[in-house]
Amino acid sequence: MTQPLHLGLLGAMPEEIGSDLSHLKNLSCSNHGDLAIHRGSWSDTVRLSLAWSGWGKVSAARAATRLLASDPSIDLLVFTGVAGAADPALRQWDVVLADAVVQHDMDARPLFPRFTLPALNKDRLQPQPAWFHWAKSALLEAHDAGELAGFAKPSNGLIATGDRFIGDPAVLQKLRDALPDLRAVEMEGAAVAQVAEQEGVPWLVLRVISDGADEAAAQSFEDFVRRYEQQAWRLIEALLKRCGDAPPQCG
Repeated sequence: MTQPLHLGLLGAMPEEIGSDLSHLKNLSCSNHGDLAIHRGSWSDTVRLSLAWSGWGKVSAARAATRLLASDPSIDLLVFTGVAGAADPALRQWDVVLADAVVQHDMDARPLFPRFTLPALNKDRLQPQPAWFHWAKSALLEAHDAGELAGFAKPSNGLIATGDRFIGDPAVLQKLRDALPDLRAVEMEGAAVAQVAEQEGVPWLVLRVISDGADEAAAQSFEDFVRRYEQQAWRLIEALLKRCGDAPPQCG
């Protein structure tokens, strides 16, 4: 008998996944210090383990490690939530699926080139193509079917992670200069991707634009997050409904 697909789902805050867990059956919870890991079934063929990590790379890496260690059957690790726009063309409610992530505050020069992760000797991490193309197709199909009303048509691109909330145009411009194809900035995704890479687990980073990473970013972010909580689960559900088309599980 085929085992259910097991997704690990992380967000920094409850609002970024949707704090209402009533859409899951057979719920259980385990506590690891101040981190709660919730487990349940979305359907007979899809299981979820999810947690809210808190802000920043250390919190995100800690949550990812705990989540993966808590159950070795996790097939895919997804980090989702909001992000600031680095691409001037992006607006609130735009959806960006990372085709690569980078830690923009990693700088071990002169020992390694800027942005390079010494543990992996890479600057950019890329999701496994099969999982990336599945997620991209699922999101586009859901959008075309009218399931993501209010969200813009999903796109993809480079997302940068760092331990800084960016609300200064000068800081953002320096990042754009260093990373010309940068589309969005946030504080957790690339750290989760590094943990997943080192643990040998496929990963995805999915973000929705909340602000312009400019002088108005803080207020825009706070206002947006309150509205986003009511819609966040629909983005996750777009993927869950199409798990029948997901790549085969290993193991």
